[in-house]
Amino acid sequence: MAPRIIVAHGYNAAPHRHWFPWLVEQFDPGVVTVPALPNSTAPELEPWVDTLAAAIGGVDDETILIGHSLGAITTLRVLERMPRPWRLRGLILVAGFVSSLPNLPKLDEFTAPPVDLATLAAHIEHRSVIGSDNDTTVAPAFTAELARGLEAPLTIVSGGGHFVDRLGCHSIPELLPVVNRMLEASPPDTIETRR
Repeated sequence: MAPRIIVAHGYNAAPHRHWFPWLVEQFDPGVVTVPALPNSTAPELEPWVDTLAAAIGGVDDETILIGHSLGAITTLRVLERMPRPWRLRGLILVAGFVSSLPNLPKLDEFTAPPVDLATLAAHIEHRSVIGSDNDTTVAPAFTAELARGLEAPLTIVSGGGHFVDRLGCHSIPELLPVVNRMLEASPPDTIETRR
């Protein structure tokens, strides 16, 4: 089965913005999908989760999910509602968060109640988090907290900001080797569910 990569964009974003078109161009046509999440200037949890869940469908050893900012917590919400058992090949969260952001209280419905990161991590073969050292939208401490909770390696991009086009970000070169490592890794022969 061919691999597929689904990217969840964030608040005030769209599939044609930021680094998403660049990522699509790195792979064969149809491998990377960036669904448009509804009303991104005034996002609501349930429509976002429903739309992303419909775009993802089921997950398997050929699926990699990537979430940026609000798309990261939305991806986690989709996974926590997914009927078990399931197994996901890879999860990459960019400038993600799972705690309430003091500067963006309007997004609090996405972070409450807390996500059980340890339970989700047990179903995800490869996990990675990418952040920057000067993100003023999602402070670096929030992204580091997410990486710890998922027991995922954290890649820090110096001067990456929030990885948005208004700050000149149209690609994330550090993301590509992470995706490629996940694609090249052999899928497990047996699926083990850790408790």
